[in-house]
Amino acid sequence: MPDEEITIRECVTSKDFQQCIELERLIWNDDDIDIMPIRLYMISRNCNAPTFGAFNGFGHLLGFVHTAIALINRQAVYHSHLAGVVEEMRHQDIGYRLKLAQREHAIAAGVVMIFWSFDPLQSRNAHFNINKLGAIIRAYKENYYGEGVSSVFDSHLPSDRVIAEWWIQSPHVDSTLAGQRPLVESPTVAVEIPDHIEAVREQSLDEHIKWRMKTRENFLQALDKGRIVRGFVRDMEKRSSSYLFGDDEAQFHFATEAGEPLGQP
Repeated sequence: MPDEEITIRECVTSKDFQQCIELERLIWNDDDIDIMPIRLYMISRNCNAPTFGAFNGFGHLLGFVHTAIALINRQAVYHSHLAGVVEEMRHQDIGYRLKLAQREHAIAAGVVMIFWSFDPLQSRNAHFNINKLGAIIRAYKENYYGEGVSSVFDSHLPSDRVIAEWWIQSPHVDSTLAGQRPLVESPTVAVEIPDHIEAVREQSLDEHIKWRMKTRENFLQALDKGRIVRGFVRDMEKRSSSYLFGDDEAQFHFATEAGEPLGQP
């Protein structure tokens, strides 16, 4: 489907939000108890935390990103709670356009940072978040949701997550959105992951768990030294990827405070 037939706009009606719910079931295979109800979408909208949708020419929703408001270091920020695109449209830059719409709204609202969580073993997500959007990582959460959650990812593993911070008007993000992939000169640490963790899981659950524990240990050691993730590289021949750690900078902090890592007191 050509790009021009897809419209990115804010979801505003109960019909829009009902389509979001249908995509929650389709994309993440969530149980009913895990589905976010329409009233919460409405509440978010009335709190100036928008849901943006990608609609085709017939008004059918192909993807969406939902926003919530959070407080970090006494600053109002956006938490990008849900973001997904139907499988057959994932290579049409729809997710990228949805995030740009979210960023534009945040800038107009005076929000300087948007954050969200993702599985550190998902190389495709890491590539998108770091190389296409310019997000950085300075927090790792062990078993973030607990085990046995309804998720597109394996529910039999600890649900470790990293926190992507998107400092939407930083020079780092500006250059990334202009097409310059983040480069880390002389990275202090590189944490390797498989490029296709699903293939590993299909072969061996034990091997998947080993990668989870190894990645957790290496991430925590690097973060404890004050390093942050600034880049990500993929080696298709070796079927591996690596997070590249470098120095923190003032551009990744709030202007009025030193800026503690997310989730820390």
